[in-house]
Amino acid sequence: HWDLPQSLQDLGGWPNYVLVDYFEDYARVLFQNFGDRVKYWITFNEPLTFTGGYEGPYAHAPAINAGGYGRYLATHTLLKAHARAYHIYDDEFRADQQGKVSITLNVDWCVNQQNTTEYEEACERQQQFEMGLFANPIYSTEGDWPAIVRERVDANSKAEGLGESRLPVFTPEEIEYIRGTYDFFGFNHYTSNYAIPYDGSGDAASDQKDHGYYLTKDPNWPGSASSWLKVVPWGLRYQLISISTRYNNPPILITENGFSDYGDMNDTGRINYYTSYLTEMLRAINEDGVNVIGYTAWTLMDN
Repeated sequence: HWDLPQSLQDLGGWPNYVLVDYFEDYARVLFQNFGDRVKYWITFNEPLTFTGGYEGPYAHAPAINAGGYGRYLATHTLLKAHARAYHIYDDEFRADQQGKVSITLNVDWCVNQQNTTEYEEACERQQQFEMGLFANPIYSTEGDWPAIVRERVDANSKAEGLGESRLPVFTPEEIEYIRGTYDFFGFNHYTSNYAIPYDGSGDAASDQKDHGYYLTKDPNWPGSASSWLKVVPWGLRYQLISISTRYNNPPILITENGFSDYGDMNDTGRINYYTSYLTEMLRAINEDGVNVIGYTAWTLMDN
């Protein structure tokens, strides 16, 4: 996620719109030199992860303390950069190379812990702030940010006394330019969470204040060698259904799914993980009509 050259980070990183032009140059070089062999291109992998690096000094790299602003500015830029790369391929390379270009999003399923409307609404916010923030501008019929993201960030910005929203605005031309820039839905999935409703009124500007939940896991879900990775196989099926339902059943390429273990030869935990998750994937295909076109296990070697 963090292969941005330091010289571009020195310009401010992804919140700086000039990176769209640099990304165009980079994408063109790759298409020119590898497009005769590479037929599936992913412009960005897991933008939810690396845009989080602009949310605070203890976040992922680059750990920029710009809570409530940084992620939105970075996402605004990267969506334009993604679209630029897609259109370059469309205009200059697709006819000869016959490849496909999209983005890959990492999304956990959200479980309604209390089976209440309040918790269901928190789960819907999780889907929109963690998936829709990136997917809605590209995959939805209308384009632009998800409505609930726009509403909540605008309302919080006004309550904070700001003259304009912390969430940048796309022009009508930009909305049209970004909308539909995909050939498949790249999807990384490992686990599921509970979204616990959170009232951040009065707090300083932050991602969490805007989306109004915090994430936790059921201690009874089977674990792995990573604290964040609990085994919840049916979450994969429900997340596939969510993508299919929201975004007109796009071709879905599962680009990462897997299990961290301690490397024993008797690797039953990993075997059970893949067996159960692949079973749920097949149910999504055969029972729910989800258009899954491929599956890639994470990972070929130790990660």
